[in-house]
Amino acid sequence: MSVSTSAYKVSLRELRFFLWELFDVDRRYLAEGPYSAHDRAYYDTLLERARDFALDLGRSYRMADIEGCQLLDDGQVQIPSHFHSLWARFRDEWSATLFGTEHGLPPIVTQMIYEMFMGANPAFMTYGGFIRPAVKLLNMHGTPLQKGFIGALESYRWDACFCATEPQAGTDLTAVALRATPLDGDTYSISGEKVYISAGMHELTENTLYFVLGRIDTAAPDSFSLSCLVVPRFWPNEVTGELEPNHVECIGLPRKMGLKGCANTHLVFGTNGTTRAWLLGNRKNVGLLQLLPLMNQARMSTGMFGVGVASSAYLHAVEYAGRRMQGRPIERASNTGAARVAIIEHADVQRMLLDMKSRVDGCRGLLGKLASTATHAVILEATPGADPSEIEKHRKLQLLLTPICKAFISDQAWRICETAIQVHGGLGYTDASPVEQNARDVKILSIWEGTNYIQAQDLVRDKLGFGRNSRLIRYFRDELDAFLAKDHTSAADAALRPLFGELRASADRIEVALDFIAGEVQDGHTHRSSQFFTRFLEMFGLVASAWVLLESACVAEHRLQDAEVIADPAEAAFYRGKLKSARYFFANVLPLTVQHAGAIASMSAAACSVTCDELVQVE
Repeated sequence: MSVSTSAYKVSLRELRFFLWELFDVDRRYLAEGPYSAHDRAYYDTLLERARDFALDLGRSYRMADIEGCQLLDDGQVQIPSHFHSLWARFRDEWSATLFGTEHGLPPIVTQMIYEMFMGANPAFMTYGGFIRPAVKLLNMHGTPLQKGFIGALESYRWDACFCATEPQAGTDLTAVALRATPLDGDTYSISGEKVYISAGMHELTENTLYFVLGRIDTAAPDSFSLSCLVVPRFWPNEVTGELEPNHVECIGLPRKMGLKGCANTHLVFGTNGTTRAWLLGNRKNVGLLQLLPLMNQARMSTGMFGVGVASSAYLHAVEYAGRRMQGRPIERASNTGAARVAIIEHADVQRMLLDMKSRVDGCRGLLGKLASTATHAVILEATPGADPSEIEKHRKLQLLLTPICKAFISDQAWRICETAIQVHGGLGYTDASPVEQNARDVKILSIWEGTNYIQAQDLVRDKLGFGRNSRLIRYFRDELDAFLAKDHTSAADAALRPLFGELRASADRIEVALDFIAGEVQDGHTHRSSQFFTRFLEMFGLVASAWVLLESACVAEHRLQDAEVIADPAEAAFYRGKLKSARYFFANVLPLTVQHAGAIASMSAAACSVTCDELVQVE
């Protein structure tokens, strides 16, 4: 692929359908309230701007992978050279858009923009990826001095990173060993190390604020005694304002499978001098509580990353299948005189493409459910006299959907990219197509920001209380049941009607499965039941995907009754694709909920405990 050609593909038609037809954003969110200053035309223009910048980001996608990152002898981290000019553009063209108003963009619009940017060049987007969450953290918890850094972050002159993982402390935060010792005033000295810190050191910005989990000297060794330290890479001199070295050093960059343009750094603090820090909000032992919004935002961003890259891989596969001539129709395979056809004509290739399309659309819609309820919550919070119970409902729905979006979408993105390689055949295994890099880049998503099992554990144990917290399930079912209760009998396509019953039955399986898990835990079999948490989370993701696909199909069916749409071959084909995507998913993918529910119902037999020596024979 020529480096002048963008590796990124996007369909603005799909994004506009998502915003204006599926989620009805202009009527629901732009008519009044904090987002009423701009109309649909403004956001359509914004989407075009974002698309154009994303295509430019995509032109450097492969170059960044080839160039990678290096740790130089002087301790500096060298990142892909062209990232510097891209960063200047990102800062100058987008910082005001992303931070220019009190409420910023509606979260559901932000989803579209970041899906494009992250899908086009995810390695580049790791730089500054924590700026928005950091601004939120400082606004919520910062001291007046700490809030003084917000302007530098919002203008992208500074950036931010989250530092939690240590060599001995990945998922288990009780093993965090980094220490902070009080100095004069409100400052601390810190000593320790952090590993796998994405975009942890570079020269794109004047300074980096590290939000570092550690322990004050007197803290107990548990996750409830962790504090969040705000550690600048360069310390602002209190007198001159000059930035001085703060003895934050990078000692290593791991070789890795993908995201090679992202500097994953091994950082050490306080080894060759005092590394100074402030305690976030000047509050001890509440670090995890303070950082929860940051972690939730990161998990939502993981979903945007997954949808963006997977969607591009899918669109590459469709384009390739339409132009790659190979083989003859199966019914004429033995006729050497028969003309060869594009592989899109083969039924199994159509199956793969429909599978990819339905999963991409389902994942985008699932993330849209999260972004939509976040948008709704912001509007309610800005509305005098709004019902507090409605605000709580939408905030709780956000919490419920966040681990599902992170884990389900990251698993689906890997599956979609793998299928894109398969559609390309041998070419897909080479760098002649971006899809092999797409697959390498998305694999990290099931691991970072909390592995997917951790997300499943968070869902079942923390959000749903092993089945005791029925309120969050109720909120989800209330929204789903409201859709199912609408009058869909006017739909001209009778084939859609049975899908409503199938969706209701699949949603019922979620509640039955949760009851089984609750019973197991109550009977003392928590360990055994934990082997099925990922199945339960996937059931949730499948049902939510089916929901948005069926909503999309209803919109499409309605639009296909319009004479103007029927007269436009491209528009008619677009809406028929929505119908076929839903039918495929309901017939081929949603039935997995039956399998998962069956395994959970028989977990006493399905669970299997095993030891290392039972798995491998050591000679």
